[in-house]
Amino acid sequence: MMKPFWFTNFLLFQASWFSAAFYTQHAAWLISGFLLVHFLLSQNKWADLKLFPLALFGACLDKLHLFIGTFSNSVPFTPIDTFFPLWLILLWLMFVVTLNHSLSWLINKSLPIVIGFGACGGTLSYWAGIQAGALSYSWPITLLIPTLILSWGILFPLLVFGVRYLSPISDLKLLR
Repeated sequence: MMKPFWFTNFLLFQASWFSAAFYTQHAAWLISGFLLVHFLLSQNKWADLKLFPLALFGACLDKLHLFIGTFSNSVPFTPIDTFFPLWLILLWLMFVVTLNHSLSWLINKSLPIVIGFGACGGTLSYWAGIQAGALSYSWPITLLIPTLILSWGILFPLLVFGVRYLSPISDLKLLR
């Protein structure tokens, strides 16, 4: 049975996502606060911290998408964001800790379920972010959507395998 913290983690991630989508210029501060609250309340701080390197996979994929023009940052980069928006890195950190809590139910699912969840959920999340104005796109939708589906269909299983590798079975049982 999952610990009650999964719901708190879910709410903190949703608040982070909405901050990134609707308050992009203030998102770095807001998401930092949500991460702080997460770590103050989490009973699995070390297990959560161990997942931080996985955020690099997501950040690199987003950087690739920004580089090739799949989508672009709608809000101009600040001096601190010259390489990559800080709010997006923080959002990735918040996302990877969901894999220990609100998304932990996916960790032991079969590969087709993980691929399907990633392809659908990730694509819908980015599409919603585009619709909210946090990101913009220049590619035709007929190319943009399949690119996001493919990206997330590959990325999400990599993240899940990363959790399996970084968290021994005994750690995963503690999180449920």
